[in-house]
Amino acid sequence: MSAIDLAESSSEGGRGFRIGPGLLITAAFIGPGTVVTASKAGAERGLGLLWAIVFACFGTIVLQSLAARLGIIGRKGLGESIRDTLSQSPLLKPAIALVISAIGIGNTAYQTGNLTGAATGVHACAGGSPESWLAIIVICTCVILLVGRYRVLHAVLVGLVAVLSVSFLCTAALSLPSVSGNAWATAIPRLSSQDLTLTLALIGTTIVPYNLFLHASSAAETWKNRPISESVIQSDWDTTGSVCLGGLITASILVTASTAFFDTQAQLTSVDDISLQLKPTLGEASAIAFAIGLFAAGLTSSITAPMATAYAVCGCLGCSVDPSSARFRSIAIGVVAIGGSVALGFGKSPSATIVFAQLTNGLLLPIVALFLLVATAPRRDSRTTSLDRLRVHSARLVVAAVALLGLWRIAVLFH
Repeated sequence: MSAIDLAESSSEGGRGFRIGPGLLITAAFIGPGTVVTASKAGAERGLGLLWAIVFACFGTIVLQSLAARLGIIGRKGLGESIRDTLSQSPLLKPAIALVISAIGIGNTAYQTGNLTGAATGVHACAGGSPESWLAIIVICTCVILLVGRYRVLHAVLVGLVAVLSVSFLCTAALSLPSVSGNAWATAIPRLSSQDLTLTLALIGTTIVPYNLFLHASSAAETWKNRPISESVIQSDWDTTGSVCLGGLITASILVTASTAFFDTQAQLTSVDDISLQLKPTLGEASAIAFAIGLFAAGLTSSITAPMATAYAVCGCLGCSVDPSSARFRSIAIGVVAIGGSVALGFGKSPSATIVFAQLTNGLLLPIVALFLLVATAPRRDSRTTSLDRLRVHSARLVVAAVALLGLWRIAVLFH
């Protein structure tokens, strides 16, 4: 089921409030990357990087709402908007090449983490060779994308991820009274060069570049027959509520990791250890429940990421974004194949592989977000121009902050 399908299904009904694609965006970033990165942050830094989740959620709300407004006002996706905005500029081809490169590299990295997470989950449940399970999942994902009929499967997988998310929320609520004073002391916002990798990874796993493309297209479809001013208001509520829910889930994962590992001075040495965070709520069933949830999160994201890549690339190139077209499917399958190959070759440490994938996208995010700002800048036909201006300025600050963090991380690497 494509993002457009989800948007269409959510828009069925009367003239009242419409549930938009906000929950789709939240489901897209609650994957193996979020679970593993937030767990490592909590285990290694306590509550010290909780501020990064708050910042990432603010950035997600600002950028995703801009993407949604662009879709609602222009009735088209972000890729098409970028192409139209630069159609008379000599920078069109270099810009399109840069966007496609950033999305292609970033989503291939995401896909590596998604497939690794799914394989780790099924390996924990059924045993066997992780490499064999990874190959099987790659083949299954390709078949699912080629067939294109996976509405029921997608709903089941999202349901399992929701159960895992609720488990983390409940465990975090139970854990808060027992959080040590030492852990609370780390909650004061601070940033050092040692925190840069996890900080950028937390940002990269929350502000997902391909979600900007998904959101613009889905919002355009969801509110295509509604007044613009009404649609923008509904979209803002939909985006803000959904992203705050996702941020709360991410924060709960970090809090449970802080309680299970940082407070006890235990080491989080593998992805399987994350299940220990759920023991206060699920007891002995925590290991199997976490494994199933991780598999579901990985497979769901393994379907979404390549489709999002195809939407973005086809939109930028001016090609059909019909999921049944040969070019669309070949791009999606290519992302799965490359991501699977990288995971097989370099995924010996699932935890490190998944965190590196999020770091990569944190570094690439400013490139994609910059072109969102370019596409949004000339927009003056909205009745919410003042709000647009405020959001654009906020988005510029977010993009600048992430870019500076990325440059700092690169400087530390070569220091």
